[in-house]
Amino acid sequence: MIATAKPTQSGVRAWFDLARAGNFPSVASNVLAALVLSSVAGPVWPTAGVLAMTIVSGCFVYAGGATLNDVADAHFDAQHRPERAIPRGAVTRTGASWIAAVELVVGLGVLVFSGASVVLSIALVATILVYDWIHKRWIGAVVLMAGCRVLLAVALASLPGHGARSAFLWWAGPLFVYIITLSLIARWEYRAQSNRAASLGRMVGRLLAFIPLIDAIALLLTGAWAPALACAAAVPLGKWAQRLAAST
Repeated sequence: MIATAKPTQSGVRAWFDLARAGNFPSVASNVLAALVLSSVAGPVWPTAGVLAMTIVSGCFVYAGGATLNDVADAHFDAQHRPERAIPRGAVTRTGASWIAAVELVVGLGVLVFSGASVVLSIALVATILVYDWIHKRWIGAVVLMAGCRVLLAVALASLPGHGARSAFLWWAGPLFVYIITLSLIARWEYRAQSNRAASLGRMVGRLLAFIPLIDAIALLLTGAWAPALACAAAVPLGKWAQRLAAST
């Protein structure tokens, strides 16, 4: 479909694929869960302004990290994932590098402007950079991958009126383990035979789409029904988003 699309459409799709926009619903779900579970006022729905800014910051940081990941993996992808935007020439490696930098700076700026700790926000971006640099060379980098999701949540818990409450910690732990497990499965995708690799790829996509269920369960346990339903709705939304843009 990409090859037959109009040039402008193909270009737009390439950038969304680089950003792994298919995972934006799960990022938004994580942000909502972090805000609700860390609220010192109890499990209450965050204000529209705070929710909007933090979702935007989370998605920009995620997009920057994902785009930079493809920049770092350009040579590997040329052999194993030639359909990706950089190997097939839809986007230049230099252009992707600049866009990734802009996305990370914008995401970091909005996060800090929202009131998050500067130190924790910088730690989040630093973890992303280190992960992108070493993840193909060290299997332990799956811990950094999980750390990126959790550090975003921890940064959000530093917002005024928020803190690392017990409910927040009970949610962040399982989320951390889930992402590590998912990342380990994803690493085997390139080592398996072609038919097995395709099956693993589909499994990873489903696991990514189901991340919001962890958020929904944690919220339900605290009695936050409305945020829980919103996070649960992010599962089918994520599956739909994965049909429009890459998630892996």
